[in-house]
Amino acid sequence: MNEENKNVLPAEEVSDENGIIAVRHQKLADLKSEGKDPFAEVSYDVTAHAEDIFGDYAAYEEKEVSLAGRLMSKRVMGKAAFAHIQDGTGLIQLYFRIDA
Repeated sequence: MNEENKNVLPAEEVSDENGIIAVRHQKLADLKSEGKDPFAEVSYDVTAHAEDIFGDYAAYEEKEVSLAGRLMSKRVMGKAAFAHIQDGTGLIQLYFRIDA
């Protein structure tokens, strides 16, 4: 296979991609016609960061906090589950348990 043919997409993939883009443009136009700003900032009250909790866990134990970050992993094991959330300061592990 030569270099010219390596990065060429089949015609139907390009067609599918154009269709997806057209649908997205239509949804954007619909939101704007309803008077909604699709790019409006949403506020979320963050009360703690991963680094703060990791550094002084005793101060945050048994308290309700709000973190904002990306869910990096999730493992469900029966009635318990673990997850990792990463924010701009670090990574923190969460533990969930179903009390039945």
